[in-house]
Amino acid sequence: MHFIPVFPNPNDDEAQRRARLEAQVDDQPRRSLGIFVAGWLMLVAFGVLAVVGLPGAGLVLVPVGIGMILGAGIELIIHRLGS
Repeated sequence: MHFIPVFPNPNDDEAQRRARLEAQVDDQPRRSLGIFVAGWLMLVAFGVLAVVGLPGAGLVLVPVGIGMILGAGIELIIHRLGS
């Protein structure tokens, strides 16, 4: 995880700051894709638990999984359209 400083470091030059910001932007789609996949895995886990006989787990897994899928999916679409 990258730390975004509150105050710019006066010892950094513009090239170092730009490189650090570009590294953060390049890391964003990978993180969003991981969240998107984790959301689908939560829905799959609910399906497995429902088949086993524990459908009550869906009270937590389904809303969280759908929220992760929607949020990360929108971020991925925005990043794809912006590229």
